[in-house]
Amino acid sequence: MITIFFYMTVKPDQIDAFRAIVTRAFTTTHAEDAGCITYVFHQQIDNPYEFVLYEQWQDRAALDAHLARLDQTIGWAAILDTCEKTQAVTYDVVT
Repeated sequence: MITIFFYMTVKPDQIDAFRAIVTRAFTTTHAEDAGCITYVFHQQIDNPYEFVLYEQWQDRAALDAHLARLDQTIGWAAILDTCEKTQAVTYDVVT
């Protein structure tokens, strides 16, 4: 299993656009991507511009298929254009 925390700081004037894009990403990921265990976006309570995507995938192949589909249907550029900065951190399961 692969776990990813994808941290995003959204541009102040892009919150609505960001929310629309990630809502679509959430919906299509759960409906279309095999191997998805968890895929949910969180907004920081005390800083509304900070978001994190918490996702878990069965294996690397499932993640790669998701990324390819997402890039074709929504486009990572659309998400990244709404952000000031991003950072993805990948984890392996310990126990």
